[in-house]
Amino acid sequence: MRKAGWAILAVLVVGIGVWAHGLVNPFDLEPSARAAGYGGAFCGLAEGSDALLYNPGALILPHRPEFSSDYMSQLGGLSSVVWLAGASGNWAGAIAYLSAGGIETEPGGDALAFNQVGVALAGAWELGGLPLPLPLRLGVGATLRYVRAQLADKAGSGLSLGLGALGIVDVGAASFRVGIAMDDLGFGIGFGEDVPREAWSVGIRLGAALVLPNFKLDMDYGGGLRFGLGFSFNPAFELRAGIALEGGMTRFALGLGFGWRSFTLDYALITHPLLPSSHRFGFGFSF
Repeated sequence: MRKAGWAILAVLVVGIGVWAHGLVNPFDLEPSARAAGYGGAFCGLAEGSDALLYNPGALILPHRPEFSSDYMSQLGGLSSVVWLAGASGNWAGAIAYLSAGGIETEPGGDALAFNQVGVALAGAWELGGLPLPLPLRLGVGATLRYVRAQLADKAGSGLSLGLGALGIVDVGAASFRVGIAMDDLGFGIGFGEDVPREAWSVGIRLGAALVLPNFKLDMDYGGGLRFGLGFSFNPAFELRAGIALEGGMTRFALGLGFGWRSFTLDYALITHPLLPSSHRFGFGFSF
């Protein structure tokens, strides 16, 4: 297992210069309501099932076994994603469903149905014995994703691999985290011999975070800059805000998190300079 962890870390370092754009899948839309409240700046803050989306290396962080469900709506309800996930120990799994309504081939023509179903499984390992002067904990992880897409009468499927690493330094009550993640390594989706294969949207994400008992701050870079922060008034309530500077556009996010015993509720509002604002809702419980 430790050899596999070092291999993952080597691929991440080599892959920093790799960036490609292609087919978007349900995982790329990042349906987590909790992370959306931070503006998607979550590479260093991811825990539990959110590690499936942002950094599988974060699964080394201690957490109770959990189940979570999230729903996101975009473009005035034209597109939506449903996300069901669970995590226990160093492992997590999820199912995601993306529906894009109907796509007209020409104005006034028939609408083509488009949807995707995705399944993901992730695991993480903690690497020990590092000759470093700091009390650094280093975790590496991998995510395997399977996506099946339906476009009108055409169906296709494909596999992709995600890799991630998270370094953690604890100083008193503060925790400093640095993360790196690579998404969607694979050959894309094939819809048959008469349709060109759609490549995945491959990307690298870098993140740095500060975690205090009542305050969290994260900055990510991956195709643009993302900043997010969260403030807890008490253990049951968290207020979140974020900003994303990507593609020449600025998007703002506001989020709320509420916890009661083993249950959590999350909400996020994400603005867009050209399109309608999108909403994300989340519900979860831990054992």
